[in-house]
Amino acid sequence: MRLIIFLLIALLVVLALTNPNEAEFRSHMQQKYGIAGSLSLKVAAIFSAGTSTGVHRENFFIFSRYYIGGDGILPRTDLAWGVAGKFFDIEEEDVTKKDGRENSTRF
Repeated sequence: MRLIIFLLIALLVVLALTNPNEAEFRSHMQQKYGIAGSLSLKVAAIFSAGTSTGVHRENFFIFSRYYIGGDGILPRTDLAWGVAGKFFDIEEEDVTKKDGRENSTRF
C-alpha cells in the first residue's frame, strides 16, 4: 500500500516539474505552424487588452491549458493542453455540423 502511495506521489511530482510554461508553448506553435504560428500569436497580442503576450495559461500544477482572447475584442479560443512537456491541441467544433449531419437552412 505504501508503494502505491509513493508511486502516485512521485508521478504527481514528475508531472508538476514537467508542466510546460508559456515560452515552451510559443516554441511549440513556431515549430508546428512555422511563421503562421508566430504571426497568429503576435496578432492575438495586438488585440488583447491588458497583457502584452496575447497567450494566456491556466496553470493546474500538473497540467496547463493555453488560450487566446477572452479579455479584449477577441473571443476566447482554447488552443492546447500541456501535460508532461507535451502539447495536445484542442480541436474546434465545426458550427456548421450537428450530429454528424450538415446543418443547412431550407426555405
